[in-house]
Amino acid sequence: MIETEARVLRVEQGAAWVEPRPHTPCGQCDAGGGCRSVSIARLFTGREPVFRVLDALGARVGDRVVVAVPERSLRLSVMLMYVLPLLALFAGAAIGALFGELPSALAGIAGLLASLLLVRQRAQRLSADQRFQPQIAHIVPADAITVAVPSACRSKK
Repeated sequence: MIETEARVLRVEQGAAWVEPRPHTPCGQCDAGGGCRSVSIARLFTGREPVFRVLDALGARVGDRVVVAVPERSLRLSVMLMYVLPLLALFAGAAIGALFGELPSALAGIAGLLASLLLVRQRAQRLSADQRFQPQIAHIVPADAITVAVPSACRSKK
């Protein structure tokens, strides 16, 4: 399991919406611009990341929790989202190369598009499987001591 600490923002039946706690510096931080990965994520969302996780423990709003993601689901996600489309692109291009340059490019694009459709179908099926969803592993006691994380790690707003 891969774990991180988060704060519960809202709850619903069997699930909670959490905001991950700022992480420790990863070595890529820039004192002027903050964490690059957070900056890139904000380009697409415009806000702090919030995630829906399974909650079998009954967390309440404001609780600090540890969210766990099964390593298997992370590995499968990487394979589906990155490796499969890339392999399909190269395989299509290689097969199309037998017939010329233009067929190679078209077959590569066709392979990529076909793999993206497959990824979408598979992701929809896996999202319904609770074994592949992040979940609250445990609730952090209110009196637990945590180490303050420097605010410079988060990118500037």
